[in-house]
Amino acid sequence: METKTERAEPTPRVGASAAYNRATPPSQMKRSHWIIFFAICLILGILVFATAVHVIDTTPQRARMVHAPTPVETVLAKKQNLDEVIGGSGSIEQGQTVQLTSQVTAEVLEVPVKIGDIVKKGALLIRMDDRLIQAQLQANRAYVESNETKIKDESNQVARYKALEQKNMGTASELEKSEMALADAKEALAKATLSLRQAEIDLEHVKVNSPFDGIVLERLVNPGETTHREQIVMKLGSLSNVLLAAKMTEDKMHSVQLGLGAEAAFPAFPGERFEGKVVKIDPNIDPVTRTFTTYVEIKNDDFRLKPGLSGFARIRRSAKDVLAVPSIAIMNPSGEQASVFVVDSSGHATMRKIRPGVVVDAMTEVRDGLKEGEKVVTVGQLYLNNNDKVRTTDKSQNK
Repeated sequence: METKTERAEPTPRVGASAAYNRATPPSQMKRSHWIIFFAICLILGILVFATAVHVIDTTPQRARMVHAPTPVETVLAKKQNLDEVIGGSGSIEQGQTVQLTSQVTAEVLEVPVKIGDIVKKGALLIRMDDRLIQAQLQANRAYVESNETKIKDESNQVARYKALEQKNMGTASELEKSEMALADAKEALAKATLSLRQAEIDLEHVKVNSPFDGIVLERLVNPGETTHREQIVMKLGSLSNVLLAAKMTEDKMHSVQLGLGAEAAFPAFPGERFEGKVVKIDPNIDPVTRTFTTYVEIKNDDFRLKPGLSGFARIRRSAKDVLAVPSIAIMNPSGEQASVFVVDSSGHATMRKIRPGVVVDAMTEVRDGLKEGEKVVTVGQLYLNNNDKVRTTDKSQNK
């Protein structure tokens, strides 16, 4: 008789999840899930609403779509001093250039200067042979003297013929011939006097002297050559006052004006400042560098500043107690219809035409069209229409 042994089944382990499921009813689980879901939706709704409010508050296009006041930033138009320093590098040029010409036809004997020499006023530059001129001078003097003597004789002869005619002892033809001879003698004396004066002037020009303190730029004759009248023999540059030809960027064209004070510095003279003023402005813009040339005149009594010396010019421009606004507030600033948006007491923005002036450090002078204390839109004006309702943001500067 077989005996069957029954094997006991192992008791299954009860996990934590199973215990939780037995401990937490299904209805309570669903409620907690819904609470979490609604909390997340509420947070998302708040974020979406805040984002929408922020967009409307900061974006003019969105504000206009919902018919809300357009958000803008404003500043008050105030009077202030605008001080500007305009800089540019360049090199020294002579104050003026003079071409010396020969006034005589003669052989050059001496040229005691060379290119680059500094010469004082009155210094000898060229000496020419004066022997032929001296001979002409003596001959013309003798010719003048002989004609003066001849005039005296002819005058006496005319007087005698007149006396004889009064006594009916002379003829009219003899008197007429004598008067013609006197007239010829006077004409000859005039020509001789003119030739004498020309010889005297030529003698004064056989030496060419420097008309001012300067530098020799070109020497166009040498000893042994023969010059002719009106021939250019030398070029001089004045050094009593020199010019610093400084290159300025084209955006400063409207700022640089004649007569403005300036100072210059040179690497050759570290630590020194040379005072000057703007005397000439080249109206042409270099198409490559986009610069124009401003000439600053500097006194150079000691001749230390020579042509070609490099330096840097600083031009000072100042506008005292002028009405000014930030340059970004101005629309079409370089055209004929420069304008700004002005916010009135009712919160409406009105376009106002203005006449801009000096521009210094992102501030623009307003010469006409605006009053002190008016609110001017600086941010958001590009999206405005005339008479739009606006709202100033916290970034506005209205004090």
